[in-house]
Amino acid sequence: MNNVYTKTSSNCIPIANHYTDHDNLETPNCQSFGGCLGCQIHTLSGYGGCTSYRASSEEKNVALRLLIVVKGKNIRWNKGTDDPLLLQKGKSVLIFSANTFNDVFISEVESNVEIIDIRFDCQYLMSIYQQMSDKFEDNGINPHTENRPFVFDTSIQIQQFINQLTSESAENAADSTGNLFVVSQAYQCLSKVLNQLEMIMTNKKQDKYSCLSNHTLNKIRKAHSLITSTPGENWSIKQLCNAVGTNETSFKRGFKLLFNNTFSKILQQIRMEVAAKELASTEHPIIDIVFNVGYSSPSHFTKLFKQHFGQPPFQYRKNRHLS
Repeated sequence: MNNVYTKTSSNCIPIANHYTDHDNLETPNCQSFGGCLGCQIHTLSGYGGCTSYRASSEEKNVALRLLIVVKGKNIRWNKGTDDPLLLQKGKSVLIFSANTFNDVFISEVESNVEIIDIRFDCQYLMSIYQQMSDKFEDNGINPHTENRPFVFDTSIQIQQFINQLTSESAENAADSTGNLFVVSQAYQCLSKVLNQLEMIMTNKKQDKYSCLSNHTLNKIRKAHSLITSTPGENWSIKQLCNAVGTNETSFKRGFKLLFNNTFSKILQQIRMEVAAKELASTEHPIIDIVFNVGYSSPSHFTKLFKQHFGQPPFQYRKNRHLS
């Protein structure tokens, strides 16, 4: 993601403009990215605290926001008339906000504070917004009237996005496609969060993932690469764990976290995609393709293939050759 970020005008103001008792703090730094397809991304930082601000306008729009705490200890998030909420590094917040933002983040121990504020204009998310509203209301929450934040552990995908966003490459100017690219990455992060909305709304903890280090996750990524490169092997979790050097418990948890599915389902999906490619582009006998992708039973393979593509292998090949 090098050289893809373009700065836009910032909507951030110094803490001292709002809290005179903190006017000894350094003026926060703010950088902004995006600015297209209803998405604005702001990186806010300062010693002791920082702010996120947007003045009101005549249009009463609603924004879906992701706030990510990158740095800071015991951060008090003051968000208007609500009671302050205590946040820590590694936490993210999903919140519906009115079109007036006036958030102040203060570290109780005056540590360095860094916040990422990603704002999605719900005018660009009408169908998704309605689905989310229905889900909220099913849980007894009215997003139109309740300014309720949902705090959760920052996902791996968001961490990766933030690391790229705050890299030195973000300082370099880019062409007009830069903003579009970074916004697309932000929407991907939002999609991952919305997939976990039920967990966020019920305030469930992801403790089972907390012990997974980046080192362990990289081992699981390596295992995924092994499956992809040689799908015909008779892979098992035990075999892959031995190959990459991790235990089965961490493997299962990390695989689900990274790929949002179980090992067996991902392996089946990879094998089906390889088989479909061979059926469409070669004249190899179907029985050979079955064995090449790791299945010993042609009938079992045919059943799985039809579930995956909606038609048996011979019909799939016939249709692709006719087209």
